[in-house]
Amino acid sequence: MHPLSKNPFNLTKANDYSDAQINDYWVDMPYGTGFLGMLKPSSPMPTLILGGKGSGKTHLMRYCSYEIQKLRHAGRLPLAIKSDGYIGIYTRCEGLNANRFSGKGQSIDAWRCVFEYYMELFLSDLLLAHVKDLLGSSPEFKRRESAFCRSVLKLFDEDDSEGPTKLDSLINSLRSLRRDIDEKVNNCAITRRLQVKVRATRSRLIFGIPKAIQMFSDLHGVQVLYLIDELENFSEDQQKYLFTLVRERSGPSSMKIGARLYGIKTYSTFSGDEEIKEGSEYEKLLLDEHLRSNPRGYNAFARRLIVSKLAESGPRDDDKALAIKADDIDQMLEGRKDSRFYEAETQQFVMKYEGREPPHFQKLRSKLSSAAKASRPPGAQNAGEISKIIDMLRVPGFPLLEKVNLMLLYKAWSEGANLAKSAHSIAGMCAEFQQPRGLQSIYGVTYGHFAQDLLAQLFRESDLPQRYCGIDSFIHMSMGLPRLLLIILKHVYNWAIFNNEQPFSGPAISAESQRKGVWEAALWFFDDAKSKGEEGAFLQDCLKRLAELFREVRFADKPVECSLCSFSANTSKISAKAKENVELAEKYSLLIRVQRGQRDRNSMRVDAKYQINSLLAPLWDLPIYRRGALPIDTELMGAIFDPDMVQTFDKLVASRIAGMNAPFHQKASKEKSAQQDLFYVVDTHD
Repeated sequence: MHPLSKNPFNLTKANDYSDAQINDYWVDMPYGTGFLGMLKPSSPMPTLILGGKGSGKTHLMRYCSYEIQKLRHAGRLPLAIKSDGYIGIYTRCEGLNANRFSGKGQSIDAWRCVFEYYMELFLSDLLLAHVKDLLGSSPEFKRRESAFCRSVLKLFDEDDSEGPTKLDSLINSLRSLRRDIDEKVNNCAITRRLQVKVRATRSRLIFGIPKAIQMFSDLHGVQVLYLIDELENFSEDQQKYLFTLVRERSGPSSMKIGARLYGIKTYSTFSGDEEIKEGSEYEKLLLDEHLRSNPRGYNAFARRLIVSKLAESGPRDDDKALAIKADDIDQMLEGRKDSRFYEAETQQFVMKYEGREPPHFQKLRSKLSSAAKASRPPGAQNAGEISKIIDMLRVPGFPLLEKVNLMLLYKAWSEGANLAKSAHSIAGMCAEFQQPRGLQSIYGVTYGHFAQDLLAQLFRESDLPQRYCGIDSFIHMSMGLPRLLLIILKHVYNWAIFNNEQPFSGPAISAESQRKGVWEAALWFFDDAKSKGEEGAFLQDCLKRLAELFREVRFADKPVECSLCSFSANTSKISAKAKENVELAEKYSLLIRVQRGQRDRNSMRVDAKYQINSLLAPLWDLPIYRRGALPIDTELMGAIFDPDMVQTFDKLVASRIAGMNAPFHQKASKEKSAQQDLFYVVDTHD
């Protein structure tokens, strides 16, 4: 691809794609039944397609629309539609300007009737237009067109025997009725009158026309699939109408309704306010959750998506762009260097502190010196003993091993051990670990669990930037939301161009361009919460407090969890406000629920478990992969998520962290209990 080509990741929203782009950018899951197998468009069972912002709902639903079916099966219609088993009628709730149908001095019942009638006309118009496009030139349609029009007219409350006998005229009649409603609705605020004559009973047209089209052999047995997207733009009463249709569904028709996780305001119907029943009346497809539950399949899908974007944006005569394979992408972005004990990764650190004491030893020396004047830790009671301890813990050229040594020494300090003897023992374990099969020791366990956290501590202590790079990291950070992956790559691409690189066509994109691109993507994602109003602003504050807690633990002298970006809590005990905000953060994808939860170590109760969205990790230098989960008690949960309790946050965090940092004078008993499981609290399934 030419380096000055347009950024292939600029378009990230399916609403901005043309029909041709929806078709061209379609990438299926490589394993299992694929996206259509998840959606089951030919099934009569209605489906709610729920997911976070950017989970791919719109792309999937538009792909099933008649417009895309027509592109996909060019030259083979209508036989291919019959083979599909459905004809897709796609619409976005936003396009209906549904907020017009309220207020203006009219009753709720009046607006309900008008809105329902308008929806009937709107969907019927779309369906009939597709039928005309599909069958208009067939001999059978021409023979039966008049009979078909009469069957549709009979669905209205007033039988119009003199009505149109041509489908074009019938469609124009429906559009004329809609224009009349539009005029009266739009002027109602001025006239304070709403004189709309409702000519059809609810659901007669929506479910009646699909029955009528069965008279054509090309559509006999074909299901009409209403694809109604962005349900969050409907009011509670309008959603109630749609769910009533789900319950009343009849004939060769079905509905697939898309909404964001926070978009469902009710599940009630107008059938005695009863809620629709999952399993018997509808199915639920949690799209991003489904993608996260299949990390191997999602990774392969994401790579194919990137390849399709690169191929479509490259010059048509550029064989290199068209020949890119999914596995090629790894070499197009600079990743972490594979070296023993991260020697290559820490080379910059070693060079920076050549000939002088690095920050981690400066910090240890300062803390031991201060403690020697007060608590006088055994084995480190004067400057000479402290220097000997530090000398024993040095590992020239391998600062990460030095950090492991210090972590074990801090653990010994917290347990009141003789630090000189402990340092001697740790030095021996470190030397043994560097030999073959050293991984089985307690030293190896510590290194295996905490290497990434200690590496992050090294970078932070020396003011070096954390590294978030590599395609696998970006895919994981998108958390099952493909749009987030595209946004990351959009910013990375822009930074690469700014740094005079040739992204995806020249040498690998630098770690620096990746770091800056990921940072901008993270800021965009976090700032996007502001668009939710006051609740979004408070959720930002909640996430800041939670992330600050994680950061304090991760960068403590003796962290109690490794790769900390998740927590567990007994949400049945927290306040209603705190619980509401946790659930809201999940609906906005700021928090990701871990479905199997976390077993409490003492009571064996299974608590709720959440991970902070990995795309937010760079804002607080947090890990993107979860292993340990921090148990958070009811009081601290309130300080994080309840607006009435946030003033206690700083005090509670200070108390919680005290037992993790030298000199360990204020170690709380609950932290002491947690320390006993220091090396055995990771979730090995993650």
